[in-house]
Amino acid sequence: ALHPFLTGPRAGKAGQNLKYDLLVLERVGLKPAPLTFDTLIAEWLCDPGSRNLGLKEMAAHYLDVSMTHIEELIGRGKNQRSMAEVPVASAAPYAAADAEVILRLMPILARKMEERGAARLFHDLEMPLIEVLAGMEREGIGLDVEFLAGMSGDLAQRMSVIEQEIYQACGQTFNINSTQQLSSILFDTLKLEPPDRRKKTASGHYSTSADVLEELRGRHQVVDLVLEYRELSKLRSTYTEALPQSINPATGRVHTSFSQTGSVTGRLASSEPNLQNIPTRSELGRLVRKGFIASPGSVLLSVDYSQIELRILAHMAQDEAMLQAFRAGHDIHAATAAAIFNIPLDQVSKDMRRMGKGINFGLVYGQSAFGLSRSTGLTLAEAEDFIKAYFQQFPGVKQYLDGIRRLAARQGYVETLLGRRRYFPNLPNPSNINVNMRNREEREAINAPIQGSAADMIKLAMLRVPAALEKQNCPARLLLQVHDELVLETPQDHLHETARLVKTIMENAMQLSIPLATEAKFGQNWGAMEPLNI
Repeated sequence: ALHPFLTGPRAGKAGQNLKYDLLVLERVGLKPAPLTFDTLIAEWLCDPGSRNLGLKEMAAHYLDVSMTHIEELIGRGKNQRSMAEVPVASAAPYAAADAEVILRLMPILARKMEERGAARLFHDLEMPLIEVLAGMEREGIGLDVEFLAGMSGDLAQRMSVIEQEIYQACGQTFNINSTQQLSSILFDTLKLEPPDRRKKTASGHYSTSADVLEELRGRHQVVDLVLEYRELSKLRSTYTEALPQSINPATGRVHTSFSQTGSVTGRLASSEPNLQNIPTRSELGRLVRKGFIASPGSVLLSVDYSQIELRILAHMAQDEAMLQAFRAGHDIHAATAAAIFNIPLDQVSKDMRRMGKGINFGLVYGQSAFGLSRSTGLTLAEAEDFIKAYFQQFPGVKQYLDGIRRLAARQGYVETLLGRRRYFPNLPNPSNINVNMRNREEREAINAPIQGSAADMIKLAMLRVPAALEKQNCPARLLLQVHDELVLETPQDHLHETARLVKTIMENAMQLSIPLATEAKFGQNWGAMEPLNI
């Protein structure tokens, strides 16, 4: 009975968080189409930092309507029941109210999107992306359970060794996972000086948070051991132990959930499980990726943008020296170091390149001289000298960064290349905020157009990849998006064809003043990928 209404092309389908409805209805043979309006995405595009993303909040804010909360139907805590147990007589008005409120919100949000320049992004990018993301969630990715079990055992063994080393160094045993006991050991027993004596927890103990321990790193072997213990513990609990529990018994694969509205910059977020936060800087973190595998006869293909945010910065700033370095195919971090140290490119050492990289990425994130000194180990005076030398060599970047600060202070928002806005209502009214908050918002205002444009770019590529694969009758499937990287699964004999297609789409997703570059890798698992030359 519902089929003609839900699947017929005559009427557009609107909803709140439509991707969820699409996935649920598909399981009973109904694929709603066309999907034309999602109130969640519309409100988020109007204001990425909105506190009214929930339908109940939107109804109260825009319509002055107080809606029934689901807890009134299903209860809370241990007495909570399934929606399937709620009588139809109670469930029907609740569901009908949701639908009716969505219809009333649509014209209001449509007008607001027009006023805020978000309508094109909504119709051309975010709404079509719903079906692409649903397809990725449906596909899931394979998991090597035996490998993760072995890794989990190795982590537990190493944690046990570290425990004993910590106890030996302290001269006593205690609960390492207790922040209060750890605080007492570090600051009372070992007499370490807290980085900030004002930073105490509600219990009156000095904080032992990650940033505090990082500042204490190297002061005592116990600090370094605790940091390693915490990293191993997190890897074990979050990944090697939890991932196998996430396998869907019907498919034998792990199916993450992608959220379009999970960040203020436009980046996608991943949850249940989060596959975007697997650490890749440590060897053990990279090892976790080996647990993600291709099906028999297939391989995983990863295509990653190369230095995309710096390319976007060069394009936006129109700095001739930076543009020229990219056009010449130079290593941008080495080129930056050569410019700052005023030496030929072939004389740049590894340490010099590291400094160039630190400054490049620091500037993308609006970092000050103080922030740069903390991240690179330079003194504050040295960091100031390096930034001064950087801006002398790349004056266009300096003009761009100063311009963004002025623009955000004047109009209260900044935009990506596609017009995605991030609002900073406090900046035009400096009396409303303190210096620290203003500095933080200025840093975010500098970063938002760059990171947001990178997010828009990979979304454009994601929209085009599935359609292009289908057009070429290529059986590869898009599985994951992790920041600047797309991960696909493809039969071995279609690897080169798929890689060529995806690289072409990604490198032409947007036209910048300099070429976009990608790197393709392949392998039986996500952690042991080899470069693919096409």
